[in-house]
Amino acid sequence: TRAGEAKAVPHALAERAKVTPLKISLMTGASLGNDLDKQLTESGVLSRRMPFQVDSTLRKAINNGTVMFIDQHLSDTVELLRNRQIKAVDLAVIECVAITEEGHLVLSTSVGNSASFAILAKQVIVEINLSQPLELEGLHDIYIPSYRPTRLPIPVLEADSRI
Repeated sequence: TRAGEAKAVPHALAERAKVTPLKISLMTGASLGNDLDKQLTESGVLSRRMPFQVDSTLRKAINNGTVMFIDQHLSDTVELLRNRQIKAVDLAVIECVAITEEGHLVLSTSVGNSASFAILAKQVIVEINLSQPLELEGLHDIYIPSYRPTRLPIPVLEADSRI
């Protein structure tokens, strides 16, 4: 399966839109698979998309003004959200391989902005990907920096440093 891409919820939104029209603004940690952006565009679900896309159907909708698009560096999205310069995330859909007993999410093979989206969203849906190994737990170094202007450097100083 594609790395880190929520699968069930976006497809369900596209299917629901065939019966009950709805619109969403979609932020991702990177690109989605072409078929998912295409399906969401063709079903009329997307009103806004950021910060990245690679699908020709979506690109046509952006160029003709049907879908608003912000083309920016991936790291800028979280800064804009944290500083309330763009509307808050209502719902984050995060792909994981497990949820620990402590309630921690074990992300799949893609992290991107997932941790920040989970922190900043009003609600979170976790999609469990059973095709990826549980041994991914502990693989990712995820660090959420403090807010500017008091942000310090990431505290990785030695080869064996952990954050």
